[in-house]
Amino acid sequence: MASSSDHSAELAAIQGGVESVETSPDGQADVQLMAAVAAKDPVAERALVTRLGPRVRRVTRLLSRSTADADDAAQLALIEILRSADGFRVGTSLERWAERITARTTLRSSRRERDRKSLLERWLTHDTQPWGGPISQAGGEQAGLDELLECLSPDSRQALVLHHALEYSVEEIAKLTGTRMGTVKDRLVSARKKLRKLLERDARRLQRGGGA
Repeated sequence: MASSSDHSAELAAIQGGVESVETSPDGQADVQLMAAVAAKDPVAERALVTRLGPRVRRVTRLLSRSTADADDAAQLALIEILRSADGFRVGTSLERWAERITARTTLRSSRRERDRKSLLERWLTHDTQPWGGPISQAGGEQAGLDELLECLSPDSRQALVLHHALEYSVEEIAKLTGTRMGTVKDRLVSARKKLRKLLERDARRLQRGGGA
């Protein structure tokens, strides 16, 4: 059985994917900001989007299979955050609160996209758009962590990011994704094993290249 230290490399990469939560030194200021957002104050809305936008985008990128999907999910998440402003309460980290909304919104978007693709695949030939043109392959995806996450299945990717980047418990992930806790645990184990193999493979490649 692998020890916890065996997973340190891949988990450090996941945990570093989102900056640590910073609690405002004046929680009341955040409550006032969110009250202004709830009142549709455009200045407050711009301030909130400027503050949370980069973090929301990073979370959606970790959870999404492509840059385009992440962009769409980030827009939906920011809209949901603005709409839910009156639900923010004192004593809550604004960043953490926004992360939870972002995670829920991204998972819903991912499920809808998966259902849509499943429906299309019933009557489309491989690599063909509905209007007959070939599907272009997206290029220029980010390397490093994003490239590693691309190698995981959507379910395993989501479980890993939710647990190790956003610090959701297994029970919370099960509720968010509508699966059993045992299934979540299995996905986490499988994802860690695959990431470890990929990192070990890359390390061997670097060693061979250095010795050449």
